[in-house]
Amino acid sequence: MTELLRRSLTVFLLFTLLSFLYVYGNNFIFISLIYIVSILSFYEWNTINHNRYVYFFLFVFMLTFLDYTHAINIYYLALVNLLGWIILIYLMIFNREKLQLFIKKYFIVIGLFILLPFSLLLINMYPYSNTLTSNSNLVDNKHYFLFLILLISSIDIFAYISGKLFGRNKIISDISPNKTLEGYIGSYLFTFVFFIIFFNVNQIFWTYLDLVYLSIIVLAAFFGDLFMSFVKRTYDIKDTGSILPGHGGILDRLDSYFPSLPIFYLWLMI
Repeated sequence: MTELLRRSLTVFLLFTLLSFLYVYGNNFIFISLIYIVSILSFYEWNTINHNRYVYFFLFVFMLTFLDYTHAINIYYLALVNLLGWIILIYLMIFNREKLQLFIKKYFIVIGLFILLPFSLLLINMYPYSNTLTSNSNLVDNKHYFLFLILLISSIDIFAYISGKLFGRNKIISDISPNKTLEGYIGSYLFTFVFFIIFFNVNQIFWTYLDLVYLSIIVLAAFFGDLFMSFVKRTYDIKDTGSILPGHGGILDRLDSYFPSLPIFYLWLMI
């Protein structure tokens, strides 16, 4: 089976699973899937530098505890997570050696910083006014998941197509040699056009502030992908795992979501 066929088959199966979940899933299934994806993601992160499994169980405990006790205010969690990502991205651009040392020294801490907020923001993907109530149903707000997946997938697809067709100038070749300026610009422009059409066709009211948020998310998705490439180069690996044939690991597919999700939450949930 060719690489392209494996990738296509994996995309088809994931699309089928998500479509079935969207149509028939209940609140318990939605939350269970978030737990499964989050735990598998941290397992991949934990195995990148061969850490002990005690950290894996630490993540499971912290996620369960923070979820069930509501010990963290989700709004402030999104703000702090976004600030942390700004610092990581700044270091990746202007001080890579320092960031590499920081990653190697605090690898598990960074993994917790990335994946705990990601998991908790997904579990609380409904308007902030409802987040402190005990009867908020995730399934009632599943359209936000659909919009998030559609948005990030569009960014990735348009970047890939634009890069293949027009890519000439590398952006940061020593981190990710396949990322081109033309690919990023094409992703930015096509995503803008696609979602303006999407909003208008579905008669969704939008303002210029929405376009600002959309611009920031496109930029954040790019840096999320770049950051995971930076981590993989730090540890000299090609993929974070092999659970998704033709695509690598779960982290390889979620990287664009990590810095984008707090912005998405602040945009639509507040």
